Amino acid sequence: MTLKELLTQVGFDELLPHLKRHEPEHLDNIYAFREAYDILQGMEPSTGFNGEIHVEWSSGEFEGEEKWISVGPMHDSSWEEDLAKEIVITDDVHLSLAELAMHCLWEITYWGFSPDEREETWQRKFGPKILNNKYEVALDKLEESIWRHQTPRRLRSKGKDGRRYVTWTNARDFFNNRMNRSKRKREYRQDKREEYLRKMAARENLVRMLSAEGSTFRRSDVEFLLNVQYGRQYDYHSVMQDTNSRLTYILESMTQYQLLDLTKYDSAVIFIRCPSHCPLDETELETFRKSVMQHLGYTNMLFGTQTENYEKEEVKVTLLLNKK
Repeated sequence: MTLKELLTQVGFDELLPHLKRHEPEHLDNIYAFREAYDILQGMEPSTGFNGEIHVEWSSGEFEGEEKWISVGPMHDSSWEEDLAKEIVITDDVHLSLAELAMHCLWEITYWGFSPDEREETWQRKFGPKILNNKYEVALDKLEESIWRHQTPRRLRSKGKDGRRYVTWTNARDFFNNRMNRSKRKREYRQDKREEYLRKMAARENLVRMLSAEGSTFRRSDVEFLLNVQYGRQYDYHSVMQDTNSRLTYILESMTQYQLLDLTKYDSAVIFIRCPSHCPLDETELETFRKSVMQHLGYTNMLFGTQTENYEKEEVKVTLLLNKK
């Protein structure tokens, strides 16, 4: 049985209970697994591709570590190639089809919940570093200083793309036991500074995205996001849906496939993007807006829209939950 054949036999709602047990700390992201599953359902496996997905019990390197179900390899291929692979299960593994589909879904989404996200994650980790704002520039300078002045020369190297590498990534921890109090305080300040710059860089990029050309938001409308106490971002996609039900699909993601503690926040920003060649109907947009307001229940909510030039007909919605 190939992965594609497995997915045609199991619906997402059938594997959902197993996924919730497997991911109890990430129930706010269940909708993303649903999106990934629907993408896979709509894909055709690569023709002429031969490969196997091995399902077996595995244990860690340490004595007494609990065993788990290992599924793979699924990181070395495209999703179309993964769909063509034969599933090989060892004799001591006994799973229902729904449990098996859940483990395969969990593994294939390790690098992202779509092929595009998988590529973005890979580029972010291993591709050329692009600095988009002043916070990213300051963070890069700080990391350069730490790498150059606090990492032993024998452990330092640079890749062809200019990225900095440390031969042993825990080099600083290795030398902690030899640090005096002054050096430990310096490291603490550096870590706090890195944390601040990463946070502000992400927020600045978010503000720029929300107020980009074509958006109904101006920068002044969303600049407050730079200074919120804390917040959380969720991105939804109307995966392969009929153009008349794109926002309905996303509303289901929010209300049926996501568990949120809404009491942790006091305001929200909802940003809706659609392709210029397939715009949203105003009635559908207003119905979605009212439903989201009722679902979240906050008095302070901002809605913005943007028309973009991209080939797909899907709608993208970003939800920002904030605590001021």
